[in-house]
Amino acid sequence: MSDETVHTTVHEIEVRAPAEAVFDLVAEASRWPVHFPPSVHVERLEGDDRQERLRIWATANDEVKSWTSRRELDRAGSRVTFRQEESRAPVRSMSGEWLLEPLGDEGTRVRFTHAFTAVDDDPEHVEWIRRAIDTNTGSELEALRRGVEDADPELTFTFDDSVRVDGSAKDAYEFIRAADRWTERLPHVARVVLTEDTPNEQILEMDTLTADGATHTTRSVRVCFPAERIVYKQIRTPALMAAHTGEWIFEEDDKGCTVTSRHTVRIEPDAVTTVLGPDADVAAARTMIREALGRNSLTTLRCAAGHAERLCGAEPVPAETYVAVQQFYARQMRLLDERRAEEWARTFTEDGLFAQNIVPEPLRGRDAVAAAVRRNLERTADTPEQRRHVFSMLTVVPGPDGSLSTRCYAQVLVTPAGGPARLHLSAVCEDELVPHGEGWLVRHRRVEHDGVQLY
Repeated sequence: MSDETVHTTVHEIEVRAPAEAVFDLVAEASRWPVHFPPSVHVERLEGDDRQERLRIWATANDEVKSWTSRRELDRAGSRVTFRQEESRAPVRSMSGEWLLEPLGDEGTRVRFTHAFTAVDDDPEHVEWIRRAIDTNTGSELEALRRGVEDADPELTFTFDDSVRVDGSAKDAYEFIRAADRWTERLPHVARVVLTEDTPNEQILEMDTLTADGATHTTRSVRVCFPAERIVYKQIRTPALMAAHTGEWIFEEDDKGCTVTSRHTVRIEPDAVTTVLGPDADVAAARTMIREALGRNSLTTLRCAAGHAERLCGAEPVPAETYVAVQQFYARQMRLLDERRAEEWARTFTEDGLFAQNIVPEPLRGRDAVAAAVRRNLERTADTPEQRRHVFSMLTVVPGPDGSLSTRCYAQVLVTPAGGPARLHLSAVCEDELVPHGEGWLVRHRRVEHDGVQLY
């Protein structure tokens, strides 16, 4: 690392607020997502008011990045230093400091410095990092200025909605995590695009129907903590909101679970009269936002509860249905083993979706599924080994409108010529099957590969 070039940046801003108030906002990292545009979520892993270790998720050049940092907080010296102990490419290392210089009693000069190295000293990586620092630091300093100069406590508020669920937290969590299925499952969602380049770090773009029939588009970054929480920040918000962060919380007990939707909103004061009319005030904006977000949250919570309760309390399907599903999977896996890509793809509906936790974009539509299978088969065409796909531990429960929800273990066994078989992969497969003639087709498949690191 001693041979790597260390690059530095310096950014400054003057704010009309005492250094103590500025230090408070810099020091309280949990407040960053609602004030600093790039910040998505921050968790203190350990520490106190002098030193701490943080896990940070943020956007950089329209990508989601996460890392851990150690910080030293020197309130007497108006200084906060930081060092990333675990960086994400193309960053090799990153450190820096916030230095606050009082300008009289009511002003502060904020000096924000970075020192970084890039992976492989690559000039393109250096340029990417410098651009991300310049963009993010500029927006953070401006947000810092607004946050301390316009520190009206009425502009920021938090509220919760909760439902009890007679089912498992895992099933309720899966309903919220699988936002790519919300157009089928939620009446107020008109369009969804979900990407997951890194497992459990999602970007969700969604068109939502309002009470008056209009549509507005939001874009959010979501961080998923399996069966426990999903935190998110909207990076494209309606005009009335300067910031909107949230959290879905799943708490299981011996009688079921409680699912909570928590919102934190910072109102954009300049938009209040523009959006709500000349006589509107911040109180009216709070009421309007509370009602709109709460209405959609409660709809989502109730649908998630119904989904979890249906999976938990559903009567077993008739034996003949269970056998028919087993036969469907036996045929489907045999088609794959026999390298019959087109026939295998026809076991999906025309608009079928195939998602995996190791692939950022799901396959959408039968043609895309067929093309992906052909590519995989071509890649292994000259490999002298036999692959067998095995589905086992199958559960089948009734779904809405005659559909079935299934869950099974999926393994791929590989046997090279003249050698022993080995386990190539292990996963959990969850399907939604819909009736077709006397059989079934897959409308939605989600494959969760075992052994995928969360972060």
